Order: sequence, then C-alpha cells, then structure tokens
Amino acid sequence: MEKRIYSTQQIRQIENTAFAGGVVSESLMERAGAAVFAELRLQFPDAASMVVLCGTGNNGGDGYVIARHAREAGIRVMVIQSGPPKTPDAKTMADRAQASGVSFSAWMGQLPEADVYVDALLGIGLTSAVKGELAEMIAALNQNCQVVAVDVPSGIDADTGAVRGVAVCAALTVTFIGYKLGLLTGEGASFTGKLVLKPLRLPADCYPDMGVADYLTEAALHFPQRQRNSHKGNFGHVLIIGGDEGMGGSVMMTAEAALRSGAGRVTLLTHPDHVTALLARCPEVMVRGVDEQTPIDRYLDSASVVVIGPGLGRRPWGQRLWPLVQNSLHPLVVDADALYWMAQAGLKKDNWILTPHPGEAAMILDATISEVQENRQNAARMLLQRYGGLSVLKGAGSLIISSHGLSLCPAGNPGMATAGMGDVLAGVIGGLAAQFGATHRTLCQAVLVHAVAGDRAAAQGQRGLLATDLLPHIRELVNQ
Repeated sequence: MEKRIYSTQQIRQIENTAFAGGVVSESLMERAGAAVFAELRLQFPDAASMVVLCGTGNNGGDGYVIARHAREAGIRVMVIQSGPPKTPDAKTMADRAQASGVSFSAWMGQLPEADVYVDALLGIGLTSAVKGELAEMIAALNQNCQVVAVDVPSGIDADTGAVRGVAVCAALTVTFIGYKLGLLTGEGASFTGKLVLKPLRLPADCYPDMGVADYLTEAALHFPQRQRNSHKGNFGHVLIIGGDEGMGGSVMMTAEAALRSGAGRVTLLTHPDHVTALLARCPEVMVRGVDEQTPIDRYLDSASVVVIGPGLGRRPWGQRLWPLVQNSLHPLVVDADALYWMAQAGLKKDNWILTPHPGEAAMILDATISEVQENRQNAARMLLQRYGGLSVLKGAGSLIISSHGLSLCPAGNPGMATAGMGDVLAGVIGGLAAQFGATHRTLCQAVLVHAVAGDRAAAQGQRGLLATDLLPHIRELVNQ
C-alpha cells in the first residue's frame, strides 16, 4: 500500500469501502487526529503552545481532535475557526474539543504567538482558488516556520500539486490512507515539507490493485551479481553522441556516468576540438572526433544503446548528426538538444527514452512551462501519447511514464539544480539500459540511482553540489 500513489477519487473510494466494511467515520477521524498529534510531538517535542486553524469540513474535524489531544497533554492550545463545522463528524469533534477546555476564536486578522501552528483548513477536495479570509489565514500561517499540515497543505491540489491561488508552506505534512501525487511532484513538493504517511490501520482489501502511480523506494535498487567469467562484452556498449564546439564537458559527464553505472564499454562521438582534452580526463572512454563528413554507421552498428543530445547544440554540427541516429534500431536515449531535433522530425517510436525537463517538455508538447508544471501527470501522459517509448519528466518528483504505467521518484534535492545533472542522468540511463535493457523498470532504477546519489552527495550541503560529485555514489548504488 505504501508503495502506491492514489488519486483523491481513489482515496474517497478507499474510505467508502472501509465504511461499508464496518469502520466508523467518527472513529477514523479520531485516528487521523491522534496520528497527526503523535507525529507532531515527535517532530516538535519542546512545543508548549499551539494554534490550530480549523476549516468547516472534515479536515477541520481532524484539527479539533489534534487540539483536544494537545490540551490533554498540557499544551496551551487555541483553535481559530474559518467558520462553524458543517459536517456531523467535524461538529462532534468540535464539541469534544470545547468540552475538554480548548478555547475557540474566529479569525481576527492575525495569529497569536505559538510554538507550533496546525493547518486544518482545507483538505483534498479543493477544486478552486483560495480567496478571501481563507487566503488571509494561509498568508498569516506562512509567516511562521513550524507549521504542520493535516493531510495536505491548504491550497495545494492533491492530484496535481498546483497551487490554487495561495497555499500553506508546511514544515511537516501528515497525510492519510495513501500518498497523493500532488504532495510529491510539481509545486506541491515545495509546500509539503517533510511528508509522513499514516494509513490509519485500514484493511488492505480496502485498497485498489492499482494507484495512479508507483512510489519508488531504494528497495528497487537491486542488481544481480556478476559471474566470475564475465567480460566487458557482457555489459553492453554505450555510444554517446554530442558535445558541439565549446560543449565537450557535457558528454564527458555522460560518458563517465555510463561507466560508473557499469557499462562494459563507452564510445563518445564529439566535436574534433574536444578529443585530446576528453581522453586526458578519462582514458577509459573511447573518444572519436566527427565532423561534417565523418560516417558513423560502424559506431551505431556496434552499440547496445545510443545516447544523443548532451551538448549536441542546434547548429549545423548537431543538425547533421540527428538524422543519422533517429532511425536506429538500438534503444535511443534522447536528451537535451536532441529533443529539439526529435520534435522537428515529428517521429513516434517505441525504442527510445526521452528525458525532458519542464522547459523541454513544454517545447516538444507545444505548451507552456506553467501548463506542464500545473499538471505534470498529464504532461507525462501527453509525452507517451505523442512520442511513444519511455519518458522521464524531470524535476521535483520526477515522473517515469511508459505503456507499463506511471512511476514517481521522491528522492533528489534542490542542490541538484545545477549544470550537468541531466548529462549525468543520461549516462546512468544509458549505462543501465546497456546492461539490463531499455525497460520501464530499468528507467525507474536509473532515475532513482541518480536522485539518491544526489541526496548522498548533498550530505555536506546542497549549495555548491556539482554533477560530478554524484559519480562515486552512483557506483556505490549500482553495487547494492
């Protein structure tokens, strides 16, 4: 259950199945509030005062339970209501909280001081922009650091991660029953803070067999041991094409990442100006200079996987190379400027892996970056529909899409927002595909290796993280 991500509609179906099976809705609300309070105490053990902002629906009902538990634990607590509770369970919880001695107040334009604030204003049912008094309350919450969101930060669309007008920026979000995509990708990932899932002890048979996406964990990073009599030919030959004049570093990072991922051989076709420098940096890579007349068929024929795009550019040098590669029968990793040439060609193929970041996805989908980011799941599905094959839509909560489904990588960090990270990812994808095939599983493993390596490399701090800092961690991870 914890390895799947569900839509809000599926979450409601899970709840309804549980209710039909005998779970009492009031009891479920009690579990939810108690679970948030327990996690809050773990994260903020010294908190002596608390303000809980309660909405009028069941999310507010969870807030009343939290307030009651805080009162019973000796914490000074106040509830600020956006309005009176409108659901039977929320009204019951409000009455219990008031009976326990919790003080209530309407919104007076500002928040009293407290050690911790709880956002129980809006839940997963949000469909329109937050306005008026609710928007004021959210803005006031965002002036504080220690904010705990109940189920979802108010103002975040739980299905897409889009901000509906204004949203709470939480330090901790305790979500219920199952993961929601909007908490893990797009803008929502920046507002969620630390995410903790509480399934609330619902029976396993309440859950559907499929969610909207799979939630990737390090458990997926399991690679077979190599046989004693192995040779380099057993582990694939990655051909990398790119690095126009002045952009040789990008393809070298791709090449080194492919080697560190375990590829048996790596050949690099690049601008002739880069050959000497690249050989000096990494003699294990076979570097060949290609110009406007150099044939490349023999290199293509010997490859297991072709990676094209890092540093390819949009000038005549790169423009000549793309048509020579686009019809290759080998798995083809299409990255960076090769995505531009691919879109110009208008092809749809089953044997390629596309690696766009949001800007590139917008370009090849004839959309805006905002449109891509507001619904990343939809953008990923459009990539599959229009271009076929496999794709990874990079960014916070990278999405992997193919005919086998949708997967999300929750790892990675803002320190990875620096030049060269995509080049390294392309190399990891090429290296693993050369060994294990260009499958959905392999692409998920490659994206996860890259992201987890980034997290390990950021242990000394996110600022100043370089793409090449990931290389030793990539080697560690593919040997798990």
